[in-house]
Amino acid sequence: MSLKLPPYLAALLREVVGHRRPDLIPSIEGSRKLETAEREALRETLADELSSSGLDKDDEPSQRGRQLEELIDRLGRL
Repeated sequence: MSLKLPPYLAALLREVVGHRRPDLIPSIEGSRKLETAEREALRETLADELSSSGLDKDDEPSQRGRQLEELIDRLGRL
């Protein structure tokens, strides 16, 4: 993937994609530029994860949630 990520974000992306959308693993393992549809599928997957595991009891983003939001934002800027 052409997105340069710090190791902690790259690990989180691999974890979420591996758990929720293993079919997207090839999209994050290569060095080619992502297609728009791939980026959107990844952002959607991360948003689903944010909704299920990234919010605290007050529906505010937890640390994990803030990292998921950062990934979503970075993918949106490609």
